[in-house]
Amino acid sequence: SSQSSQSSEEKFILSDSQKDHFTVTIRDISAEERGVYLCGVERDGADKPPSETSNTHITFIKEIELKVHRQITSVQVEAYISKSVFIKCKFPEEFKENKKFIQIHSSQKIPVEQNQWIRHDRVHVFDDTSAGVSKVFISDLTAADGGTYRCGVNIADDHLFTEITLKISQGDHFRESSESVAVIGESVKLSCNYPEKQQLIKHICKENEEKICQSISSSEKQRFEFSDSTAGVYTASISNVSLKDAGVYWCGAETRHEHLTSVSLTNKHQLTLTMPPVIGREGDSVEIKCPYDEKHTEETCLRSGKCLSKVVKYLCKGKCFTKDAQNIIRSDEDNVIKPKISVKDDTELNLFTVNMTELRAEDAGKYWCAVRDVFNLLLELMIIMKDAVIHEASVGGSASISCKHIRKQTQKFFCRGDQPNICIRDGAPVSSNNRINGRFSLTEETSAGVFTVKISDLREEDSGKYWCAEESSGSFIFTEVQLHLTREMTTSDTKRETSQEKPEITSSETKKETIQETEKPDSFCQRL
Repeated sequence: SSQSSQSSEEKFILSDSQKDHFTVTIRDISAEERGVYLCGVERDGADKPPSETSNTHITFIKEIELKVHRQITSVQVEAYISKSVFIKCKFPEEFKENKKFIQIHSSQKIPVEQNQWIRHDRVHVFDDTSAGVSKVFISDLTAADGGTYRCGVNIADDHLFTEITLKISQGDHFRESSESVAVIGESVKLSCNYPEKQQLIKHICKENEEKICQSISSSEKQRFEFSDSTAGVYTASISNVSLKDAGVYWCGAETRHEHLTSVSLTNKHQLTLTMPPVIGREGDSVEIKCPYDEKHTEETCLRSGKCLSKVVKYLCKGKCFTKDAQNIIRSDEDNVIKPKISVKDDTELNLFTVNMTELRAEDAGKYWCAVRDVFNLLLELMIIMKDAVIHEASVGGSASISCKHIRKQTQKFFCRGDQPNICIRDGAPVSSNNRINGRFSLTEETSAGVFTVKISDLREEDSGKYWCAEESSGSFIFTEVQLHLTREMTTSDTKRETSQEKPEITSSETKKETIQETEKPDSFCQRL
């Protein structure tokens, strides 16, 4: 018969609004509702609708097995368009080794491989059996990725799952990406955004070779520090940067629930590394040390017992394996071919060392240490010219310092510091682009091959080491300048000098006055 039961108090609700089928809704599902159900129709012998007086029979037309699975929890996760999200689902301890699955929207369950990442389009899944968690990483999010997900574990004929409602929001206020350069051995800061409306845990992770952003290992975490900058922005600092820190980082906000942790990744950073600058003097020698990854230490051993690296390393002026690169030397070359350059490849230390002798100004520039075409590490060789400039002046006066330059089309600047790389880092008071700055001014005489820096109103603290510098495409040449200051003469000093030089022209009274002027005040008082 056509009928519909929709009482809100009933457990089972039957709806027979369609011609060829009917629907049964079971409310407030619990474990008791699991089992086999039969559905059918009731008729009398004449296939007429049953009445109160007719004899009827029921024909079962379908058998349905209802499996009721247990939901651990339900959590909403917010992420952003074009960004990434990382989700970890935790399961009871006793199910660590059980097979896990991920269900995307209403699609079929995707089995999760144990202890390895498996990719399904932009969704990567991983079953970490040691921690008893399933990991899900979704990159390049779109609005279509929003919806309901399940991460679960199979147990006997049943399964447990956590339901995730993924909400995708606009992330226009987050920067697309940024690039940072860090000097090996120093620190670097990365700027990160997070939603202001929530008190969230700050998070940073690094992409692996599969471009999945994994958490920083606990052994490395002590080098990572977080500090708030402004509302909605924090800074992640990495100290004592090493070769392995190069790569792509994501940072964002982490939210933790009892059975689920989600990380909304909002900022992408490409971190490249450079070696500290190498400084050499004209005519002297310099050592360039190039560290490399241990995976590039494959060796072949000779009968003599000597082992050589199969992997060739390079030092190039200009980025190796590009058309403008100049190959300086390879690890398999003999210094007989290039007598001013020698090379040593220490595979135990993972260090490739090049020694350059008889340095010239033109040796200054950017160099790359390289292994095949898979690894390039930048460094700068700065050259200090042999002849230094020594300049003397008086406090209160001014100093005009002339600096020779070798190349015509270069940026000139003048800075202070014990080492030339320090004065570059701290900034130059005057340069070709900023010719006047307070007491400092710079003028160029291109035809004479010099530029002049004038420092006015000299003070005692101005005494010290300075550098005249020229720079072209990252190639720096320096000339050392020593500025020595003498104390400014006072009026009494001048009188004292006069009296000492010409005593014969002063009368006895004048002599007495001069002595009184020049003697110490306490002696003068004693005589009175």
